[in-house]
Amino acid sequence: MAARTDHQDRARGAAGHSRRGLLTGAAGALGVLAAESIATAQPAAAAPVPVFLGQPNTGATALTSISTTTGESADLADPGTGLGVFGGGGPSSGTGVSGSGGGPNGTGVAGTGAGFGPGVKGNGGGSSGPGVQGAGGGPNGIGVIGSGTGNGVGVAGDGAGLGAGVTGFGGPTNGPGVAGTGGKGNGPGVAGSGGNSGGNGVEGFGTGNGGGVVGTGAGNGTGVTGIGGPDNGGGVTGVGAGTQIGVFGRGGPGGGPGVAGAGGTIGLSGNSNGVEGFAGNSGDGVAGSSPTGNGVHGTATAAGGVGVLAENTAGGAALRATGPAVFSRSGTLTIAAGKASATKTGITLTAASLVLATVQQNRPGIYVRSAVPNVAASSFTVHLSKAPSASTKVAWFIVN
Repeated sequence: MAARTDHQDRARGAAGHSRRGLLTGAAGALGVLAAESIATAQPAAAAPVPVFLGQPNTGATALTSISTTTGESADLADPGTGLGVFGGGGPSSGTGVSGSGGGPNGTGVAGTGAGFGPGVKGNGGGSSGPGVQGAGGGPNGIGVIGSGTGNGVGVAGDGAGLGAGVTGFGGPTNGPGVAGTGGKGNGPGVAGSGGNSGGNGVEGFGTGNGGGVVGTGAGNGTGVTGIGGPDNGGGVTGVGAGTQIGVFGRGGPGGGPGVAGAGGTIGLSGNSNGVEGFAGNSGDGVAGSSPTGNGVHGTATAAGGVGVLAENTAGGAALRATGPAVFSRSGTLTIAAGKASATKTGITLTAASLVLATVQQNRPGIYVRSAVPNVAASSFTVHLSKAPSASTKVAWFIVN
């Protein structure tokens, strides 16, 4: 009996154990089915590609971006726009991209353009934000440096509307707004090309009493050089404001001229003028003043040249002198008592020279009978009507 009972108990236990196992398995199967149904209902997402430090990361097909809750953002390797790196500053004047050079001479940000592309390009935001801004390190560090290759431009700026292409603000202790150092050979320090509709290549605006453009030459170099356009363009043009002069030049301390002009190419030009002046209304075409020297001085360097030419093409006065007129080919000649003639030597004459002479004292019956030039002897002889009883002065003046 006991044996039967044990067998029956084991049978019942076995049967009970089987039922519990079935219930547990069924519950597990239902959980798996529920999980699969939930996973199937959710959208599929691509697995992210990890970025590893210290080694190249290749194979990405979309940009890598980071953004903060306060508005800053950074994008890396964007195949949609072709940008390698993009940085967006925060709303409170945050910087988009900032770089600090390492060591004593490290570059903060360096960019190398390909083809005609610029090395670094920046577009200013808002109404007056700068496109690119750099602050030099140390006491003499440079804010932005651009180095062109071949015939490429080191730094190029394209202004929009009335905005300047490149703007520079000098340091607080007389620092220049824009400084340029020409390349090897004859490269210009700063070069500017005006717009297609008559824009100026370079413009400068002074503040206070400062000059708009100042140039300082080295050695024998000119401080400011202007080369006119091929279609008869002027080399340098100055327009004064109010009653001020258009162009002002101050000579060097060793006697250098304030303004000098050479027509065409020296020694090769035809009839071009060295300096020309055009007056407005009743103004002077050329005006010169000097406290003890000459207001205007003209010198001809060849026998056929004229030192100063005065001409009136409308029939008016060609030359007017206010004050005494002094001529080197004039003077007085004294004829001794008892002599009827006297000769003046050392006067260069030509066949066209005219000698004018008149007695300077009241000598009854005495007058100049003739003044005879001698071109070969560089002299002339004054003959009186008769010999005076006392020495007599004769004034002479040579024309031509």
